[in-house]
Amino acid sequence: MHRQDLQTNSGNDERESFNQSGENITEEGSETNKRFPERLNKEHIKNFPIMYFKGKIHLIKEKKDLKEALKILRRESVLGFDTETRPSFKKGENYSVSLLQLSTSDEAFLFRLNHLGLPDDLVSLLADPDILKVGVAILDDVRALRKLKKFDAEGFVELTKIASELGIVTCGLRNLAAIFFGVRISKKAQLTNWERPEFNSGQALYAATDAWICVEMYRFLESEKLLPEKIIWNMPDPLQSRRSNESKNKLRRQENW
Repeated sequence: MHRQDLQTNSGNDERESFNQSGENITEEGSETNKRFPERLNKEHIKNFPIMYFKGKIHLIKEKKDLKEALKILRRESVLGFDTETRPSFKKGENYSVSLLQLSTSDEAFLFRLNHLGLPDDLVSLLADPDILKVGVAILDDVRALRKLKKFDAEGFVELTKIASELGIVTCGLRNLAAIFFGVRISKKAQLTNWERPEFNSGQALYAATDAWICVEMYRFLESEKLLPEKIIWNMPDPLQSRRSNESKNKLRRQENW
């Protein structure tokens, strides 16, 4: 997949706009020499063509189907990764992670965890440091999976961190797909019930696309020699995270004095 040329943002009231190569232009109109824009306007992205997964989708909800699925996935060195959880619309209402998506470039596997739980064979793949699992904003995904079964998350790659190091500010999956490829990823099925008895085709396509596009972005960055030396994401230490948040809050209080 190659990055498409981005269209010029013609809105004069925006603080940032972009030329046809997707480069950031300052308010004075001078280019910043950055390869990618910091962000793209939502209205701008609406003009891009829809991109969706066109390969084979496997829906796995019985343990008897795990062996063949994992056999295929373990042949790969890089997999796209994502999860889905039934949305809650009431205060205090929470659900366990419903779906785990792992995708190659041409096959996507959707594991219905509300039927399967988190089997040991699947955990083994998630803990394998030799198979990269690439995703966007993966911390919450991994935390949700670890609530089902504790495991050491090894071999994970966070695209958000890599994109940030490239100067991109808005690093959500859809913004990154737009910046790298000039395409739009549909959000239509995002808030559907991921625990419904039968998946519909829209849910399956949405879930497969979200995992698959991560593989494509990784391959793009790799081919363009834009991957940093250290790409492996590490689960943050809870104590360090707490101390970091306390330090940030202290600085905020000091700034307000």
